[in-house]
Amino acid sequence: MSIRCHADEALNWQRWWPVYAWKRVREKGAGYGPFLLRTDVANWVCSKLKIVRLEISNLRALRELVLEPGRAINFIVGANGAGKTSVLEGIYLAGRGRSFRHAESGPLIRNGADSATVVVHIDRGNGARASILGLRREKSAIVCRMDGNDLNKRSDLAEALPVQWVGSQPQVFLEHGPDVRRRFLDMGLFHVEHSYLHTVSELQRVLRQRNAALRSGDAEMASIWDKPLQLASEQVNEARSRFVEKLMPGVISLLSEWSQDFDFSYRYRSGWNTDKPLSALLKSKIAIDLKMGFTGIGPHRAELALFSDGIPVEKKLSRGQQKMLLLALNIALLDVSRTKTQSSPILLVDDLAAELDEMNRSRVLRSLLERGTQAFLTKIDDTALRVDPADTRTFHVEHGVLK
Repeated sequence: MSIRCHADEALNWQRWWPVYAWKRVREKGAGYGPFLLRTDVANWVCSKLKIVRLEISNLRALRELVLEPGRAINFIVGANGAGKTSVLEGIYLAGRGRSFRHAESGPLIRNGADSATVVVHIDRGNGARASILGLRREKSAIVCRMDGNDLNKRSDLAEALPVQWVGSQPQVFLEHGPDVRRRFLDMGLFHVEHSYLHTVSELQRVLRQRNAALRSGDAEMASIWDKPLQLASEQVNEARSRFVEKLMPGVISLLSEWSQDFDFSYRYRSGWNTDKPLSALLKSKIAIDLKMGFTGIGPHRAELALFSDGIPVEKKLSRGQQKMLLLALNIALLDVSRTKTQSSPILLVDDLAAELDEMNRSRVLRSLLERGTQAFLTKIDDTALRVDPADTRTFHVEHGVLK
């Protein structure tokens, strides 16, 4: 997959639409559907980053879709196969340069079309006119621009439009190995500290060099990279550990606020015994690494392990409890980002109602409204999630078009 960028008339880069005003009621006792807003969070800083217009064409079932979302919760409603999840996918694609679904680009592009296009108008809350991020996904390349400037890397997209995705199946996050949770931590860190990208990129570069030497059977060359790997590993581990310690108290607080009746604990494992220098451990394991052809210890083996009553949560908790935990992790990440940068990623949640009873749905919606988070949530019908219409916008998708 390559990313190439050039001028593209089809994306109509220079268009801009007014930012819609948004007012939130903070008085004590202000009702939000079946629940009340907490008043002790009134001084929280609401995220400045908002999408004010979204255009999608030829993305899976979607033909031509234009919507102007609200600045808080946006419901995307539609039957199975109508294209509602593809709306979330379009936003994710603009922010990550890839889909959260299939790795192959063929199914992503609507049948009969040569490419899929997403244009996002972004208000950064600084009083300036909206930025315009445009992306066209072809079968073998991505064409992307931001305010007339070429974007050359996926990290450019992630910085321009930070997004957090919560799928309808929490077990994917919990059961599919530690690499999924490492990516969650690394992307969260990137949202909070853009300099972290350089840190983790250096780790990956050094690790590739050492692994190449191991595959060629050159122990002496592999050992040359031990010290640089130790330095990069310590920097990554320190950043991850610091981030986990900021993140997890928020998770625990949300679970308590939501009255979740299960025990929860966590452990961040660095990927090696940090009581000893990594370079010394690498030297002691060189024979094993040569046999395997890759480096067996280091931050690339780190894990955020989650437990309930000392048992891995995927083996202990129900699907509904797992989903509440996953939502708590993502909302806590938004809080850390907002505290650090006064902005937070756009939250995308596919089928919030799945696995959750009405009380838990209401608890999650209340938390999002309290934070002023812009969120896009899919649901099958208007009764699946109930909240005061004054606090949301609802868009209905039928057969790939907006109704």
